[in-house]
Amino acid sequence: MTKTYKAKVRLPNGSVQEVRVEADSSLNARAMLEAQYGKGSIFSSPTEAR
Repeated sequence: MTKTYKAKVRLPNGSVQEVRVEADSSLNARAMLEAQYGKGSIFSSPTEAR
């Protein structure tokens, strides 16, 4: 079952943005965010959105 996770990522222009992804686990959410925004871009770890 997928859940919605939220995390803050650093964008290429240097700003920080909260984003949400749907994933099976926080580990998979982290992998998806790193694939999209680049390794080391996650400012705060993915947590389940409520």
